[in-house]
Formats: sequence, C-alpha cells, structure tokens
Amino acid sequence: MTTFREKLKEVRISQEEAIRNRVPLTDEELGLSDVPSLAIVARDELTRHIESLMEEFIQESPVFSIHRGFFEGKYSISLSTDEHCKSARGLVEKCYSRITFLLAPLPAENRFEITSKLTVLNRDLPKGHTVAEPTREDDFQALRKFAEDEMLRFAKQYYGERQLIPAGDTVAS
Repeated sequence: MTTFREKLKEVRISQEEAIRNRVPLTDEELGLSDVPSLAIVARDELTRHIESLMEEFIQESPVFSIHRGFFEGKYSISLSTDEHCKSARGLVEKCYSRITFLLAPLPAENRFEITSKLTVLNRDLPKGHTVAEPTREDDFQALRKFAEDEMLRFAKQYYGERQLIPAGDTVAS
C-alpha cells in the first residue's frame, strides 16, 4: 500500500512531465485573434488622443475636468463642468456642460465605433457618430479627426453661448 505522500509525489512528477510535453495553444485555439487586440490598441491610442485634446481644452478653461469609465457598455471619456451662468431668461442658474466620447470595438466587423454626446449649458446637442476600420491608417486618422472635430464643435457652442456670472452673485431658485 502506498502512502498519501508517495501518491502526491507521483501526481507532481506526472504533472510536471505533462507540462514539459505540452504544446502551446495558438491564439485562434484560445479564441484570441489579432482583431480584438488591434481594437484594444486602437481604443488606447484614441483615448490618449482624446485625453490630449481635453487637456488642451482645460488649459483654456480650467473649470473642466476629465472623467473615465463605462457607459452603455462602452468605454467612456468625458470632459465636464458645473458653473453658474445667465440663462436665456436672464436668471443666474447652475449650468452643466460636457462632451462624452463612447468608444467601442466591433471585432466581428473589424471596425471601431465612436459616439459623441454633447451638452452645453444644460442643453443637449445632436450626437456625433462614426465607424471605421482601425487597421487601415486612413480610417484610423478619420477616427482621430472625428474626435478633434467634435471637440471643436463643443468649444464653438460652449464659448459662443455661455455668459459666466461673477463670483458673489446668487443662483436662481
């Protein structure tokens, strides 16, 4: 009769031998392909690009801050602020402004999707949306340009409509 310790030793030796003789699985066998990883690389590159645009915006308007997370199952990066401003009725109100980019890889189609949501002074603006192939350089540059164009659209609306209130004024009830 073998002891428990001898059985454990046999198991360890046989498993070590099996590991030495194991043939590694390919990415395809593991369910991993280049398309999803390329989509992740594209998302990371686009995120860095969008963050740099937002950081430049903050240099012009330091009341804004950047937020990251997930929304509607997509990676989200936002630039937002709450501030006091004059409404169309001439009242002092708290106003919310933000631009949010929702980034989503579409690996089955080898494409990447960006949606922008804009709110300026509590007013939602039409969404922006584009889809492109991140593996094609022209398409990838189009995604970067879309982000820049949306940031400029947000800036034009924000700077064109706001009337900031001097410190000490009160907010309308």
